[in-house]
Amino acid sequence: MSELGGTINDRIGDLRTSMNLSQTELSEKTGIPISVISRIESGKTATVGHDVLAKLALFFNVSADYLLGLTDVRMRKNVELSELGLSNQALFQILSGKVNSQILSMMIESKNFPRFLDYAQAYFEDANAPAFQSRNAIIDFGIDALKDYARETPEARKEAAHDINRMNAEKITASEASMIKLRDIMMSILKDMKEAYDSKPSDTDTSQLTEMMSVMFEQAEEIRKERTVTAEDMSNIVVNYLAQTGLDEKAQKLLKKLCLQMLKCTE
Repeated sequence: MSELGGTINDRIGDLRTSMNLSQTELSEKTGIPISVISRIESGKTATVGHDVLAKLALFFNVSADYLLGLTDVRMRKNVELSELGLSNQALFQILSGKVNSQILSMMIESKNFPRFLDYAQAYFEDANAPAFQSRNAIIDFGIDALKDYARETPEARKEAAHDINRMNAEKITASEASMIKLRDIMMSILKDMKEAYDSKPSDTDTSQLTEMMSVMFEQAEEIRKERTVTAEDMSNIVVNYLAQTGLDEKAQKLLKKLCLQMLKCTE
C-alpha cells in the first residue's frame, strides 16, 4: 500500500483501494451513501459526521483518530478483550502485571513466532505421527534385511551389527522431532528478541533531557523577572512541555496533580 497521507480524505481512499474496493462496493458494505464517500475522498466535505466516521472506523478496523490523521497507529484503543482470543487466565496474567508485556510483545512480533505456533499445534495434535511411523517402518524393514544378511553371511556380522545400530539411532518419534524443531525455532525467536532489545533506543537520552531542562529553566526565569515562581507555575511549565509529546487531557491533569504534590513537599 502506498504511503498514507495525513488527511481523512487520503486515508479513507487509501484504505479502500488497499482492499480492492470501489466506492460503490464500500457504500454497499457500510451503508454510507456513495455520494458521501465520493465527497469525502475528493475533499469536498470539510467535516465528517460522527456516524459516518464510526461506520468507517468499524469497517476498516482502525481507530477514529487514525482516520482523522491524529495518529499513525491503526489499531483501535478500546479493543474488546474477547477479540484477542485469550483465555481468562491468560488475560489475568497480562493485566495483573505478572507477565512482562514488553518481552511478550517482542516475542509475538518475531517473524518466527507464527511458525512456532504452527509446530506447537502439530505437536499437540500429533499431526506428524503417521509420517514418522512410516519412516520408522522403512528403517525397521532395512534392519530386518541386514539381520537376514548377517545370518547368511557370518563374516559380515560385525559390519552388519554396526549398520543396524546406526539405523536404530536414526529412528525418531514425531514428538521427539517436533520438540527438536520447536527448540530450534524458539532459539531463533530469542535471537530476534535479543537483537530488537539491544537496538531499542532509550526513551530519553541525555541531549533530550538537557534540552527539556533548558527550556523549562528559561520559562521559569521569565516568570521570576516579575514575581516569585510558585509550585503551580512549575507544574504548568512541566505539563505544557510534555503535552507536546501527545499526552491527552486526562494524562495532563494527572501529571499536573503529581507535580504539585512533589513540588509542595519540597517547599
